[in-house]
Amino acid sequence: MPKKSDIQSSRFQEKATAAQACEGAARPHSLRSGNCLSGASPSNTAPPNCTKLIEGTKVLRTGVDSLYLSYRGLLNTESEEVLLKLKMLAQSEDFEDKAKAVYELNDHHFEVKDKGKGRFPFVLVDNWYHLQVSRSSSQSLPMLYVQIASEILSRSGVRPSVTNLNSIAMRLGKLDGMATVSRVDLCVDFVTDQDLANLQRHSWVTRANLVSKHYEKNQFTGYTFGMGGRLSSRLYNKTLEIEKSGKDYFLPLWKEGGWDGESTVWRLEYQFKREVLNEIGIRTVQDLQDKKSALWSLASNGWLRLTILQVTDDTKSRWPNHPLWDVLTNAPWGGDRNEPLYRSRKTRPPSEQHLFINGIGAITSFMAIKDITDFDEGIAEFQRAAHDYHHRVRFPKTQKTLGIYAREKASEKGRRFNTNFDGEESGTSAEAYRKAKEGE
Repeated sequence: MPKKSDIQSSRFQEKATAAQACEGAARPHSLRSGNCLSGASPSNTAPPNCTKLIEGTKVLRTGVDSLYLSYRGLLNTESEEVLLKLKMLAQSEDFEDKAKAVYELNDHHFEVKDKGKGRFPFVLVDNWYHLQVSRSSSQSLPMLYVQIASEILSRSGVRPSVTNLNSIAMRLGKLDGMATVSRVDLCVDFVTDQDLANLQRHSWVTRANLVSKHYEKNQFTGYTFGMGGRLSSRLYNKTLEIEKSGKDYFLPLWKEGGWDGESTVWRLEYQFKREVLNEIGIRTVQDLQDKKSALWSLASNGWLRLTILQVTDDTKSRWPNHPLWDVLTNAPWGGDRNEPLYRSRKTRPPSEQHLFINGIGAITSFMAIKDITDFDEGIAEFQRAAHDYHHRVRFPKTQKTLGIYAREKASEKGRRFNTNFDGEESGTSAEAYRKAKEGE
């Protein structure tokens, strides 16, 4: 009797072959003919000019947006001892101790969190990786479970991102084999003239049980399909999302793909969890690299489709694809983008907008209260008033000052931002800081 894995692999090969056949010559007859309704029953929902619609739609980029990997193995006892000490420092109420909860590893300054996540007791974070680490005695959990950030995947690609991560994993413990893929999010970013907000719900043919349409302040933002399941999808306004998240590293990538700098960019994204990946034979990073194009085609041809609704035909499998969907389904999947890793910062500072717009809110409020119109005068008066307030109200019985308090807060934020700023000074300043901190 054939093994289950052999059957699954065979099924994947069959599906992959069919998916590849869809790329190009095997498009629906309605597209090959240049007529949206050719070979199909009339429908009052069909776009009047498919060619024009396709010309108004452009794929800007395809890529892996998120990648989650598991590493089997055993954590070094030395690494565990260091992590235990750093976690205790992170839990301290002392700002100076908190600032030291940083794990320096392979030119990374990981913030060590004060709490674990799930069954993993240790969490380390910077702008490239989110690491969850198990104990050295753990037998059931992977040694390491890692999310690779979208920025380095988008700018440098999967291979260099994983190669660098492998070296970190080997420093932490003894590995048992290669990393396995636990989850992957694939995406296509595009612009289109199509009015996505007015697509009819019944034009979406999907195996997902849950389909939602989303708005924010009366503005259409996108659709979600099967959220929370083993396979799910989102179609959403990426331009709007970036305005909130500050992920402006996508902007030059879109311009390389032909973006005009103004048009709304939409994203179609699939999230594949471990169960789905195992079923179709994707376990290692190399498997993913070899099969991501076929993986995308399988999801877009079988699990979810945007169709031209046929009111006289109840068999949805016969409904032709919407022209927009054929453009997205057949988006080109090339190799990794090869921007050097070092161009992506490991630190996580707040955006300039947060610093220089939100950050001056207290100063402008102070200026309004004190009837000050000159900004520089406002900063100077604000500084004097802030020193006086902290001396009178916050620290009246100690030698602690606003300057010492600010340095404490900055050192704590240096840990969170991965900047390795610890706030320490030398000489008399350090002694004054110690005395004030201890209330002498």
